[in-house]
Order: sequence, then structure tokens, then C-alpha cells
Amino acid sequence: MSNSLALMNDPRESHPWGFGSTNLPYDKLFPDYYSNETHIDCQFKFGQMVKDRFRVICFSGAKHHGWDNEMMWAHYADRQRGICLEFDEEILRASIESNFPETKFELQSVNYEQKIKNRDAWVEWNGRLSHEENLQNFLEVLSCQVTFNKSHFWEKEDEKRLLFLNHAERLFVPVAAALKAVHIGLGIPKAEHDEIFDAISGKGIRLYVMIYQHNCYERWILTKKDRKWWTSKD
Repeated sequence: MSNSLALMNDPRESHPWGFGSTNLPYDKLFPDYYSNETHIDCQFKFGQMVKDRFRVICFSGAKHHGWDNEMMWAHYADRQRGICLEFDEEILRASIESNFPETKFELQSVNYEQKIKNRDAWVEWNGRLSHEENLQNFLEVLSCQVTFNKSHFWEKEDEKRLLFLNHAERLFVPVAAALKAVHIGLGIPKAEHDEIFDAISGKGIRLYVMIYQHNCYERWILTKKDRKWWTSKD
């Protein structure tokens, strides 16, 4: 399920947005509210309007495996008590294109910078275009300048982002066909392995159990035969 940028952990995304602009018609965008006294407030109202048009799904593994990222297991999998899902990128793209043919999306690796350059996005409003056309143009600029660039402090997340442009509602992306593997966290009781196995059995999805040894994660293939569990190195 896609989420709003306002719910992200990065303060550059969760903090209120305001933009400088050329010819931005606040009086037409907010006819019942705009005045000289509310001008600054309207800048932030427009920022929220823009932010609400982005929907995002975050993945790890842009440059590395992803499933072996100890920090991600700790922060996003309830301290190793969750699971990690691995997807086929090409099948995922095809599924989105098939189910949401009118929705523009981008799937890119996040760029991390030691010091984020000044990319204060400037809204250039074209009076010959409709409000929706202007907003779409600005969203495309903003996706390149802001949403795929983060501080170096986030680099260990090794993030890849699926970003939907100009879509105000949450998207429930069908991912079942793209699911390649399920990785069972260290903290999941063995009694729950059966339930996970039954959920993916016969669907061509690999099942792994995470092993921590030699100061790093390994994944071992987990199979079941004659009611007995068998493991083997990947």
C-alpha cells in the first residue's frame, strides 16, 4: 500500500512545505481564504496540496542485497521479529502499468549527499495552462529535485523508492505476482514457520530463514518435507 510523504520519517518530507513562486494565483486556488494577511499561510497550504499528490512505497536493496541490512531489520521489522519480502522489479513495474495505466510513476534509487545542495523548488505558474497541468509539471520537477535526494544520514537504508505522481488517494498495488521470496526474521518463533510456509506454498515463492553468524546475516533456504523442516545454504 502506498503512503503519504507527510508520514515519512525524514523531516524534509514530514515537515510542512512552502514554495516561492512566479504568478501563483493563490486567490483562485484558495478563493475563500486568501488575503494579504493569509499570504504566507497560503504558501504552506499550497505546499500541503502538492505533498498530498505524492504517494510512495519504500524498499531497501538499491545497491546491496537488502535482506542482509541489519539496521533495517532492527528498525522496520520489530527488531528481527518480522519478515522481509523480496520482489521482482520488472514484474512489479508491469503490474503497476497494467492496473494503473493512467498513473505516472517512477521507481528509482535514492541519492544520498553529504550536504544537500540548495534545491529550493520554485513554482513557475503558466497562465495558459490549467491548474492541473501546472501542478503536474511542478510535481515532475519536484520529484527529481526533492523526493529522490536525501541526507547522507539515511544512507544505510539503501533505499529505492516507488513514487506515484499526482495521485491523492492511497494505492493498493497488487504485488503477489512480483513476490520472489519471504525472509523469516531471527525473532519469529519456529511455531509460526508453518503458517508462513502454508501461505506461500505452491506459488513459486522461495522461503528463507535468516541466520546470524560470523558477524553478518546469511539466508538459508527453508523447505518442508514429510512434516520435517530442512535448511540449506542459498
